[in-house]
Amino acid sequence: MFTVAEGRPLCEKGPGLMADSSAVSNNESAGVDFDLMYRGETVAQGLSFDRVPWDIGRPQPLLVEFEKAGSITGEVLDAGCGPGDTAIYLAGLGYRVTGLDIAAAAIDQASRRAAEQGVSIVFEVADATVLDGYDGQFDTVVSSQLIHCLNPEQRRAHVAALTRVLEPGGRLIQFSANFAAGVETFGLYSISEDELRTTFTAPDWSIVGLRAGHMEGIKPPMQLLNQFAQYNFHPEFTDDGLMLMPVWALEAQRL
Repeated sequence: MFTVAEGRPLCEKGPGLMADSSAVSNNESAGVDFDLMYRGETVAQGLSFDRVPWDIGRPQPLLVEFEKAGSITGEVLDAGCGPGDTAIYLAGLGYRVTGLDIAAAAIDQASRRAAEQGVSIVFEVADATVLDGYDGQFDTVVSSQLIHCLNPEQRRAHVAALTRVLEPGGRLIQFSANFAAGVETFGLYSISEDELRTTFTAPDWSIVGLRAGHMEGIKPPMQLLNQFAQYNFHPEFTDDGLMLMPVWALEAQRL
């Protein structure tokens, strides 16, 4: 499905940054140009994708668990929506959904998929570290594999933006990489449990739940698995051959 040159960073998803000149440098800090990735073009020397690794064609099972548990309510923001499977799933259940992503190409894919499924969703290219124009608009934010592609400064700005867009009492459902520090070589900032607990605390937040879990992704090529092994990461796989990526599953309430 994709190839990667040895030593180049690979990130699941990047910050939802506007497609302007100021966004380009921020996007590059994540190690991958996501708009090029979604268009199937070469994003770095030796790195190209026929299909982005997180595009499994359906919502993540972990997200479905949270929905069935009643953690998602009202008007929903899908931050870093990618090709739109989470947003489409939630819209199909009757939620009002807005999907934002870094890449115009991802938004195009998501819009086409939503039209094919006959669901109404607002998809826009937007800045996840700013989120201008959305203050107090959402009851729930779902964020799958976005924050771990932000550097520390971007993470602080992103959390501040989430604080503004969520109504008091609203919920954040967030999945972030739970790797050893060495795997950051691949463009992933593995965010520790301590950082999450320190970030999502009073006066703005209260953690409802935080636990280890897994996200599913398309199996990477052997050369990338070999590089993971150098950092003592040996992923498990589903019976269908999908890689299980360890994540922190966070549910936090906006105070």
